[in-house]
Amino acid sequence: MIQAPIKIKDKKDSEYIFRTPNFDEAQLILDSMVEIAASSPYILSTPESFRTRSLDLQIKWIKESEKSDVSIIIGAYDKSGKIIGFCNGSSYNDVKRKHRAALGVSIHPDYRGLGLGKRLMEVLIDNMKLFSGNKIIELDVMTENIPAIKMYESLGFKHGGIFPKAFILPDGKVIDNLTMYMEI
Repeated sequence: MIQAPIKIKDKKDSEYIFRTPNFDEAQLILDSMVEIAASSPYILSTPESFRTRSLDLQIKWIKESEKSDVSIIIGAYDKSGKIIGFCNGSSYNDVKRKHRAALGVSIHPDYRGLGLGKRLMEVLIDNMKLFSGNKIIELDVMTENIPAIKMYESLGFKHGGIFPKAFILPDGKVIDNLTMYMEI
């Protein structure tokens, strides 16, 4: 959990707030994620997966993250308080993988290309370093999502491997998955 809101400026000098979401924002997060997932074929979840996710489950996820020392959610908010993106990270619980953590990031299409995804990732990575036992953080990205891959590489992520034919898009297109990792 981020202890205090962080003020961030984008490439155009507009100001945003990064903070831990409140559980009463659960529906706003779900609505935002439906919109984000619908905006790009490269988001790993579908709009339908967010539409059908129960509000109670979303609230539980936020509340558990607030109390956790191995999981974090960071929301990105514009000046009006609109959720324009978020990222999350969580350490694995099982003994053989407890040195690893998985993370993800999503930005609303109207705010892509402004450096916010990279700034969110930097804040997330800094927080993930504080989790006890984390030595490796990892993420999955579709191999055709070149802008995201370049951003992850600029942060120090390395290519871990390809899972062929990991995704089938609604139009039938098949895309491979790239797992990337960073030692921290």
